[in-house]
Amino acid sequence: MKIPQRERPPGIRFNITPLIDVVFLLVIFFLVTAHFAQNEQVAAVELPQATQVDDTAEVPRRLIVSVTREGQLFVKGRPVDMDELEHLLEMEPHGRTADYEVRIRSDQLTPYARVEPILLACLRAGVTNVGFNVIEK
Repeated sequence: MKIPQRERPPGIRFNITPLIDVVFLLVIFFLVTAHFAQNEQVAAVELPQATQVDDTAEVPRRLIVSVTREGQLFVKGRPVDMDELEHLLEMEPHGRTADYEVRIRSDQLTPYARVEPILLACLRAGVTNVGFNVIEK
């Protein structure tokens, strides 16, 4: 016995394949950017304020060292001690070039005695481009 079938009128069909591709790319983009943002913002640091802020150009190679009030150091989102920081600075192949920068994100209440060893480690490693992150008044 043959079952009768209705003929479907020709119409517009909605192709969702490109939509799935775009959504997939957006998900990947947000996952990657969230990962990078998380690595830089691990340490809760209140930056000091300054009247002049000089951040004219983006440096292609930058190492950000965060220092909390308690003096704990963070590099790329993970806690490090001073020996590890010195090792990281010495092993950096671009550390002695002008396009490499070390940025210190120190809490405004951190004593200078906890920041000075970082500056000395940069000096021993040959890093000449060292800066501080601040908030403009």
